[in-house]
Amino acid sequence: MKQNIYDNSDFFAGYKELRDNKLGLNEVIEEPAIRALLPALHDKSILDLGCGFGTFEEFALEQGAANILAIDISEKMLALARERIRDTRVSFVRQALEDFVPARHEFDLAISSLCLHYIDDVGALFARIASSLKPHGQFVFSIEHPMCTSLLDGWAKDHAENKRHWPVDRYFEEGVRISHWFVDGVIKYHRTIDTYVRLLANTGFQITALVEPRPEERQLAERP
Repeated sequence: MKQNIYDNSDFFAGYKELRDNKLGLNEVIEEPAIRALLPALHDKSILDLGCGFGTFEEFALEQGAANILAIDISEKMLALARERIRDTRVSFVRQALEDFVPARHEFDLAISSLCLHYIDDVGALFARIASSLKPHGQFVFSIEHPMCTSLLDGWAKDHAENKRHWPVDRYFEEGVRISHWFVDGVIKYHRTIDTYVRLLANTGFQITALVEPRPEERQLAERP
């Protein structure tokens, strides 16, 4: 099932406020972890799956990327991306990732940031990404951790609203999870780490890094 929740006005307003005010974990944990895994981007041809506001495009252009094909289902996200990035090296395309069929052996790098837990048949997408990469091409992506998608209940707190623990349940029961995030009815797909690794291996990828990033002491001090 394809869901374009980011074009829901209430959802988009909440998400944009989160990113504008840097209240999420993207800037402090996810982006540094992803960028640490990237190869040199100079003269590279790049596929960005779920490009959002174009944050990665700005970074890649600064690093000298040759060209970037940026795909997203959300017109609201793409409108902001096109507004902030006016560079002929970037092509923005509105399309569901489930429908996107890239050309064979076109890209040096494919990247996807916190997007693939919204995709039902991620194995089929992995296969299309693999075919789109040149020999020795690389695929770097992040997902919401399965310990979060397994239950979607968030922190358990005491009577004073202090965080006590994060409950995990139904971990090995893979499939649809429906949550409230800014709005009701946000659909995610829970998969174990084992499943992600197996699907990648079955597609022919050689896995060279698997990272579970954590905040540094400095970041914890700044944002306890």
